[in-house]
Amino acid sequence: MTLPAGNFSEWLRDMRRALAGGPGMDVACGDCVGCCTSSYFIKIRPRETRALAAVDAKFLTDTPGRDGAKLMGYRENGHCPMYGATGCSIYRDRPDTCRTYDCRVFTAAGMAAGDDKPVINERVARWRFEYPTETDHREQAAVRAAASFLRQHPVRFPGGHVPSRASEIAVLAVKSYEVFMTGGREHRDTERALVETAVAFDAAAG
Repeated sequence: MTLPAGNFSEWLRDMRRALAGGPGMDVACGDCVGCCTSSYFIKIRPRETRALAAVDAKFLTDTPGRDGAKLMGYRENGHCPMYGATGCSIYRDRPDTCRTYDCRVFTAAGMAAGDDKPVINERVARWRFEYPTETDHREQAAVRAAASFLRQHPVRFPGGHVPSRASEIAVLAVKSYEVFMTGGREHRDTERALVETAVAFDAAAG
């Protein structure tokens, strides 16, 4: 059974606002808890004091970067340590990563969440966006083109980081899709433009 994902361009605007620090995404999860049970590491930034206070320090480790962020791991069964029989135990204080998580991003990018994410992949396959205008079609194509380029080419971001995780690639495609709205770029121009656009997005988000 398919699931309505909404108008593509409206979703894209909402997703970009959420990634820029705005309100979290409103996802029709139903009884799906794939994101809570699929072996995700959750990044928690220093400014997220409520989330950090709510999570037992034994579940947190330092990130490789210099931003002071922490990573919350998962249990042996792949479940988030904050997920229990009644759902998320810190829902009101959950990290921003959880608030902005929206598995429709994989549908938008035309990719799966990863071979080790079967529950999420099943959900991703069911989402169906609507395209009421030509802009919806063009923006969908641009997001997919950005994701495809990032998967096929080792684009190096600041600090020498090359995105490889599906979630990271899909989010970067949403941040930098505008690079592919015009097309006609050489490979090196595309790589540089993707990095500059994504970095500018993050800088504006603060």
